[in-house]
Amino acid sequence: MMQTGQPPEGDDWVRPQVSEAWYRCIEEYRLSPRTNLLRPHAIMDFENGARATSATNLDVRTALATMAFNLQPALRDTSVSLLLADSAGTLIHALDAGSSLGPMGRRLVRLGESWNELIIGNNGLGTAAVLREPVAFDGKEHFSSILHPFATVGHPLFAHDGSLVALLGLITDQRSSAQTLLGFVRIAGYLVETNLFECQAPGAFMLRMRLNNISAGLTGQDCLLDGLISLDEQGRIVGATRTGLNLLRADLHSDILFKKVEAVLGVTLGDLRACARQGEPIELEIPHGWRLKAEFIVRRRPEKDVVQSSRVSTVKGLSRAAPGATPGRGGKAGNGEEWRDAVLEAAQQKAINLQKQKIPMLITGESGVGKDHLVRMIHAQGIRKGRPLVLVNCAAIPRDLISSELFGYVPGSFTGARTGGKTGKFVEAHTGVLFLDEIGDMALDLQTALLCALDSSEIVPVGGSKPVRVDVQVIAATNSDLPDCVRKGAFRRDLYYRLNGAQFWLPPLRERPDKLGLIEHLWELELKAQGVDEPKTLSAEVWDIFERHPWPGNIRELLNVLRSCLAMTTGCETQVSDLPIDFLKEMSASSQGDEEGEATLSTLSRWRPPLEAKALADWEADAIRSALAKTAGNISESARQLGITRATLYHKMARLGLRK
Repeated sequence: MMQTGQPPEGDDWVRPQVSEAWYRCIEEYRLSPRTNLLRPHAIMDFENGARATSATNLDVRTALATMAFNLQPALRDTSVSLLLADSAGTLIHALDAGSSLGPMGRRLVRLGESWNELIIGNNGLGTAAVLREPVAFDGKEHFSSILHPFATVGHPLFAHDGSLVALLGLITDQRSSAQTLLGFVRIAGYLVETNLFECQAPGAFMLRMRLNNISAGLTGQDCLLDGLISLDEQGRIVGATRTGLNLLRADLHSDILFKKVEAVLGVTLGDLRACARQGEPIELEIPHGWRLKAEFIVRRRPEKDVVQSSRVSTVKGLSRAAPGATPGRGGKAGNGEEWRDAVLEAAQQKAINLQKQKIPMLITGESGVGKDHLVRMIHAQGIRKGRPLVLVNCAAIPRDLISSELFGYVPGSFTGARTGGKTGKFVEAHTGVLFLDEIGDMALDLQTALLCALDSSEIVPVGGSKPVRVDVQVIAATNSDLPDCVRKGAFRRDLYYRLNGAQFWLPPLRERPDKLGLIEHLWELELKAQGVDEPKTLSAEVWDIFERHPWPGNIRELLNVLRSCLAMTTGCETQVSDLPIDFLKEMSASSQGDEEGEATLSTLSRWRPPLEAKALADWEADAIRSALAKTAGNISESARQLGITRATLYHKMARLGLRK
């Protein structure tokens, strides 16, 4: 074919999809069948930049881990490896990576290896990205000779707007199995894509649809699987899964995005909400004649149902609760929590659901972002509520004691041991949740013992010989870069993957879109916790400082500042002079530079709006009025046009005395 540009005559095994891929490799990419893999320095470049993984890829990896955890025992006994690549074909995750694929197979599944068709020729992952559909190749159907010993399968993963976000694939050395695995990867891709859609798609409402009549004209997964679309508060379609597109007979997302739902489905948003309120089944007959069953889901409270009399309602957020407050009391997280970031809310609900399969979870993020509080919420609202929640700070326990703390010990096991022995944390947490905080600081020798306990669900007390079976949900947390620790040999790779059944990253306070709402919420909690009956508010100047501050100590620092403010406030409004001096100094240093921090401290402590603030405020008020006028008073749309969060818009409107 390289000589003639045509597939060899008489070779019926060369499918059109294969010959077309070979043509691209020869004519467009100028590849040789003897293509080499990436050079080692390219892998190192990937590892050095791996920390910049996008939030979308983290969500995809979490969704994949949720599904793959249950598949791991089955995959362990096969020669199949489950792969995840980014949209460019660079491998970012692998399950059972090349354990039985031989030396070349192990090289192929190195993180950072490129499966881009432009680099390595046609293959399951790379060609799925080119064709934007699931594909499979067996043996010599691959253009590159290094892939001839393998079968590869790939499935593209799309976001709510149709953009390609990742690639899911399989590789095996069992030839002639690609088409069999293709059916498996189609279902796996559907599950991951649906999970991603539920987590990331915009919109206040979601519609879950399925064909009412299987013989309606569709075949394959679209007859059996649910399609999803999301709607905004004006009834416009703002997202769809590919199965949803197929059910609506739309070829592209652009065919339906931002269209009114009545133009596509023939029913209004009001009709859908009325059916949902009355508990009636929703049956749709779309313009081309298919009948669909549908379920209407409220994802968050619509704008017009929100009481506008206060900037923020008193709710339970993803923050460490103040003393005396009980997180989660009064209902499940997310019900009516108008100010909260939808992505964080979805992650919390996902973590709660993962307990049903007892999947280990790893929570990462800077110190003080609320990892321990998230664990308490997961426990309080999950299936293990009412069971023990045992916290272990791996950094606070001396190295020579942590083994006995985790596993306990029998009488007389060492000098100074209690006469009756001691129950370890694993046994204390039996049937409940074991929270391993600061897991990155655990010594290597103890990591081995922990791995054995997690794999077998059995522990052996120090000095004992009889194993004790335990049933625990393990949640670990760290502010360390564990992949970097693995590369440096400070953390076991197998333990990292064992703990990382699903990973949740909590953003720092400075990056949270719901920051102002969270501050308001914690302020209200502090007022209640300290028994303050008279109304106390934060002045506009204090709000401005809180909005601009980088908060290096995150929620922990925020709580300390709020408590100090409350103690120092003598009137009904907290002023800049009530803020802690060290906080003002930190603010000054971050905005002016360390050299000028001391010089501006005295100015900040007497801070007042600058002379030109009136003109700036007028300009800001005009911009807000204009946005509100254009959107007929819709807060969400106005905030989007202004490039700020709804909480920030509420705050600015209150400060400027504006109303809808």
